[in-house]
Formats: sequence, structure tokens, C-alpha cells
Amino acid sequence: LLLAEGKVVFVDVTADWCLTCKVNKKVVLESEEVLSVFGGSDVVTMKADWTNPDPAIAKYLASFGRYGIPFNVVYSSATPKGQPLPELLTKTAVLTAISDGRSL
Repeated sequence: LLLAEGKVVFVDVTADWCLTCKVNKKVVLESEEVLSVFGGSDVVTMKADWTNPDPAIAKYLASFGRYGIPFNVVYSSATPKGQPLPELLTKTAVLTAISDGRSL
């Protein structure tokens, strides 16, 4: 539904015990540049908290061939099945994936 409305969806699978997740959050996801884009009316952010084991999250990760976190993915009309991002995020990777999703 969100993709049909032209939205770009950013999913962050994270956990309190995940050190790399914390670094990604501090350095990239909470940066001014990324927060500015996340604040756009055409971007929806979602968080899956895997602090406690959750079979639904494990199944979601497995659908991408992944079995651990951090895991971030961007959905758009251009990538309706999702565009996974690298485990170690960069501002460029996040901003490019969102920009690419907006361009269609």
C-alpha cells in the first residue's frame, strides 16, 4: 500500500545488544543528512526490534538469506522486493537507496 502511494520505506532491524546497530544509528541514521531525508513526507521508517528472539523477524531476515543483524532494507516502487543495504551503513548508501526509490 505504501509503495503504491509513492512512498519509500526504510526498514531497520536492530537490537539493544547489537553494537554494530548502535554505531549505524549514531553515525548514519541519526546524522542530520539522513534525518532530514527521513523527515520527508514520502519516506516511511520502520523498526524491527530483535532484542528478544522473534520468529517473525528471523523469518523476515531469512527471506533475504540473512540470519543476523544489523539489517537494513529500502523498499520503493523501483525495488518492491527490497534493496538490502550493507551491514556497516554509510550515509551515501542510505541516501542513494532512498533517492533511487524516489526517482521513479
